[in-house]
Amino acid sequence: MRRLALPVLLALVVGTLPACGNDKAPEGDTPKTQGQGSQDPGTTPSAATSKTGLSDDLRKQIDAAMAKGETYLRGQQDEKGGFGDSGMKIPGNVAYTAMAIAGLVGAQDSQAAAKDDAITKGLEFLKGFQQENGSIVDNPKYTNYGTSAAISALALAKRNEFRTVQSKAVDYLAASQIDGDPNDLSFGGFPYKQHLGQSADASNALIATTALEDAGLAKDSEVRKRVGQYVSKVLNNSEANTTEVEIEVDGEKRVLVSGVDMGAFYRPGESKAGMVKRSDGKWELRSYGSMTYAALKLMMFAGIPADDPRVKGVVTWISNNWTIDRNPGFENSEDPERAGQQGMFYYFYTASRALLAYEQATGESLVVTDADGRTHNWRAAIASAVLKRQAEDGTWSNPVDRWQEGSKTLATSFAMQTLAHLTGRLR
Repeated sequence: MRRLALPVLLALVVGTLPACGNDKAPEGDTPKTQGQGSQDPGTTPSAATSKTGLSDDLRKQIDAAMAKGETYLRGQQDEKGGFGDSGMKIPGNVAYTAMAIAGLVGAQDSQAAAKDDAITKGLEFLKGFQQENGSIVDNPKYTNYGTSAAISALALAKRNEFRTVQSKAVDYLAASQIDGDPNDLSFGGFPYKQHLGQSADASNALIATTALEDAGLAKDSEVRKRVGQYVSKVLNNSEANTTEVEIEVDGEKRVLVSGVDMGAFYRPGESKAGMVKRSDGKWELRSYGSMTYAALKLMMFAGIPADDPRVKGVVTWISNNWTIDRNPGFENSEDPERAGQQGMFYYFYTASRALLAYEQATGESLVVTDADGRTHNWRAAIASAVLKRQAEDGTWSNPVDRWQEGSKTLATSFAMQTLAHLTGRLR
């Protein structure tokens, strides 16, 4: 096993990986014992399965939770096959439909999913929004987001009758990557829509590359190589990222440069966690959790080796800031408690996929060692964190309603996909 702890990472020694602290620790989180880091009971042979690192009891809890979430999602499908959010009066749309389909696929075995009428109707709904250029969109502002989500749904559903739809969408998405001037700050990234001059960001890059990977993009694709160039520009790693960006804030010109904490931010020139002024008058963007995991996933997609200093730096940040109770990095916000709850279901989804990709790249099981020396079974920790947020009606939603996570349909879809990936149901 590989241990994500700062000294071990730097020495590249095989070790172990993930959770963090409520007053009541979730399954997979144990207090530190004097003189040594504690060992997560979820890593012992008696408590966990060899394939997933999840105990039998936790697997049963996941199965029950997903069954309840599945019932809710089915009730959100309209007569046209689309999924929306009845509680928020959001009609069926491409993005919600694609996310819900992926959740439904993950809630059942492949044979059942292959015959599922709700999935079939949902895929037909998506097909109906495919444009001549291959994109799948109902809101032009979010062309790449909708197309990416649709590709993942199509790829995960594995229906031969929709292969042409998927192929055309993949061609569009790959072509939307910004590939002009290598000196462009957005080179190698993906914008919200195929548009000259529009900037890219790590979040769009994550969902686009996830879709392309789900669809089986070739390992030697130039798309992957360009993503490798883009991701360096969102890292707080001054050796790898020498980019300087000049922006204006309330009439004040600021020069933004990379920091040294090894995490990542939204895009060159912007972090949702803000920025901090240095003693030399320049500014550094603050790193935060969801984008740091996104950066790790992007590097794995690009084929960057696990022993690359950029990868080692990111996993160091993850170890030092490990938590499943909040999206870390917002501690300096005006309301840090509320800010840290922003995008939690996206955070769980991104963290699980990034750590799975890292584990696959290293070929070793992972355990996280946090800044206090405690070890965590990352699958059990994330799964438990997701489970405890489920409501009695089987849904998930985020009371801090940013990025539409107040929607039960969207949050439930994120949660179910996360649990499905952790249990190996979605591949």
